[in-house]
Amino acid sequence: MDPKKKLWNRWITFLHKQEERSKLREEMLLRQIKISVPDYDKVGRLSVTELHVLQEVGRKDRVNVTTIAQHIGVTKSAISKITVKLLKKGLLERYQLEDNQKEVFFRLTSAGEMVNEIHEHYHQRLENDVYRFLDRYTPAELAFLEEVIREATED
Repeated sequence: MDPKKKLWNRWITFLHKQEERSKLREEMLLRQIKISVPDYDKVGRLSVTELHVLQEVGRKDRVNVTTIAQHIGVTKSAISKITVKLLKKGLLERYQLEDNQKEVFFRLTSAGEMVNEIHEHYHQRLENDVYRFLDRYTPAELAFLEEVIREATED
């Protein structure tokens, strides 16, 4: 079989398996959140982007729509809509500085902190799994793989 065709077939298989694994990991994560958050009925389902917004807010002080959008790579309009949802779900709260009533910032509520902690733990486990998987490759193979992924993800 042509090497490019063989690689294409492997790529398609990879994408399908990643989609299946991603769904399973998301279900596991949401189950853990449901078990851990007392007011889960108010929270309901969370999208991956909502989780990443919580993560970004949890990482820094004085986080606003613009800084979240820049760090996550999503439009400010989308972040505005997501923060409204997260405010309604009781995971975020908004505040303003006394000397700057114009700008609105966000911080995590206690429920938001709980969800973010579960999400961070999940990410750490996933990252450790990937590192273990990559341990089988030489530095040269890893450099090549990084180059392929970088080129595949460039705009």
